[in-house]
Amino acid sequence: MFAIKQAMRVAAVGALLLLVTAATAATAGAARQVPPRFLGMFWGDGIEAAPQPTQDAAWNLMSRAGVETARLVFNWSLAQPEADGPIDFTALDRVVARAARTRIELVPIVMYAPRWARIADTVAAPPKDPQTYADFVAALVRRYGPRGSFWREHRELPYVPLRYWQIWNEPHLPYQWTVPDRREFRRYAFPNGYVALLRAASAAVHGADRSARVVLAGLTNDSWNQLSALYDAGVRGLFDVGAVQTYTGKPANVVRALRLFRAVMRRHGDGRKGLWATEVGWPAAKGRARVPRYAREVVTDDRGVVKRLLVVHRLLVRAVRDRRIGVRRVYWYSWITRYRDRQNIFDYTGLLAWNGRRRFVRKPAFRAYVAVARALAGCARRSDGSCVPLPRPRRPNVSR
Repeated sequence: MFAIKQAMRVAAVGALLLLVTAATAATAGAARQVPPRFLGMFWGDGIEAAPQPTQDAAWNLMSRAGVETARLVFNWSLAQPEADGPIDFTALDRVVARAARTRIELVPIVMYAPRWARIADTVAAPPKDPQTYADFVAALVRRYGPRGSFWREHRELPYVPLRYWQIWNEPHLPYQWTVPDRREFRRYAFPNGYVALLRAASAAVHGADRSARVVLAGLTNDSWNQLSALYDAGVRGLFDVGAVQTYTGKPANVVRALRLFRAVMRRHGDGRKGLWATEVGWPAAKGRARVPRYAREVVTDDRGVVKRLLVVHRLLVRAVRDRRIGVRRVYWYSWITRYRDRQNIFDYTGLLAWNGRRRFVRKPAFRAYVAVARALAGCARRSDGSCVPLPRPRRPNVSR
């Protein structure tokens, strides 16, 4: 019986992938259907600590899969662990170089204050002084922005400067923005504490690069209500791009969240600003990990991830053209995870499974993503970022 059920699952996934292949063939040779750099991916979840050859291989494969932009953490605590110490750009230089070689545009999430700079001895505690964070962000812009020293030092690389900077991630969630429940720390609590940080960071980014764009921290769950709270705290004028991160059982709810988020932006005069879906994905943790009660709607299996990936991209392409939404980018979560932590459902979100060495296992959703990316871009991407037009389907030779 188990073997029969497994065969049925494999057949169902195969049928879905045949639909993807057919859709790709139908659009082969067609024009691009989405805005530039629409196809994004989250990079992290441990792979950033892998040996350098492993990371090189992962970035090359990510480019060949059709990824055009990657979102990842620039960890302040690792780059500047000592108070008033120099910034160590070594690790960041490596990832920026990989992105440049593959011509994948980076969107850094700048977060995690060093112990000397944060209000409490917890990893996600916010900085005591927003200006120290702003100084670090400004140093990043001066290093990797259009006039950055990195590009002068590495003229052998393709010139792919960083122009978007995301200020923290999910600051309305306590585990991402940890503020002790004591009176002396109240001014750091969300939303006021985050607005103070964003105000300092926004001034620093635009001061270092007038053409740069500030991306609001990704907001999840009832993101539109969290955005309303930020506007009440004075966030208007401090960001250029809004960011929504929705985890839900139904792909249609991703679009609904974007629509509600855009409505709040419009009410506050920001209806024309950019809007991105900075995290979209589903954990294939069913039968693999312990699933908390609150996450049961979100968790699925390999077949479910493929189905939701196809549906959500179809809906998001429509949302590009919908004036009530106007989403411009979508970042899938996640590129690669371990598929082994039974206590963490998000360890099963990767399009690839990684065994801790150089071997990557392509999950069913990987093939679906590649097919969708090619159909939407109208071409097959190479590891160097170049894009090869897809061949047009051959017309049948019908003899009279």
